[in-house]
Amino acid sequence: MLGEFLGLFKYPVTTLTKKAEERNIKKELIIALVIVLIIAILSTLTSYISISKTVNKMYSSLDEYNEDHPYSELTRSEFKEEKKDYKDKLLDRAELVGGFFKTLAVSAVSIALVAGILFVIARMLKSPKDYLELFAMTNGAYMIYILGFVLNVIFMYIYSPIGIILQMATLIFAIIALANAFRESLQVEDPDKYAIYSSIVLIVVFTILLIIGMSYISSLFDF
Repeated sequence: MLGEFLGLFKYPVTTLTKKAEERNIKKELIIALVIVLIIAILSTLTSYISISKTVNKMYSSLDEYNEDHPYSELTRSEFKEEKKDYKDKLLDRAELVGGFFKTLAVSAVSIALVAGILFVIARMLKSPKDYLELFAMTNGAYMIYILGFVLNVIFMYIYSPIGIILQMATLIFAIIALANAFRESLQVEDPDKYAIYSSIVLIVVFTILLIIGMSYISSLFDF
């Protein structure tokens, strides 16, 4: 499994094509389940981190808070209680549990949808590709994307812009890898039709992954 994951970055097109040829439905369903769970967990975690950073910024220390609010100086116990109440309020507003299951559902649907779009394009190009092959290929692209998501969570503690850049970079890499692996597997004779149809799929895939990947960013500005 680790070798396959590393292969997605060293030999992305070859690895995605090989995954498609395995046709192991049980393996791919398990991988898809792991992918959607990781995405949902990471999305929830980034929301929680954003809330914690917002609270810590507003209530960085008792002395600084009292300096900023000279007419309502708090005792240490009052400061801790107010900080806790503010964090609880933000957590309630964020609805992390509901967001987790929403992201879980959206991620699962998006994988199936992307594979379905590839399947439709393959049929339009009269290629005998079956859905399982394209589902496996899509799983591989999402595995690439997840690495960027993980890096983004890590860099939220260091310097957020770097994390966002890395996540966008892996998003672009995943889309390019998927598009090229899809083309290689089709062996199309009409490059013009492929260009038209692949443009459609690139837009759709980019939009779906961007919605999932950027969902946590909105939480940065909601508090």
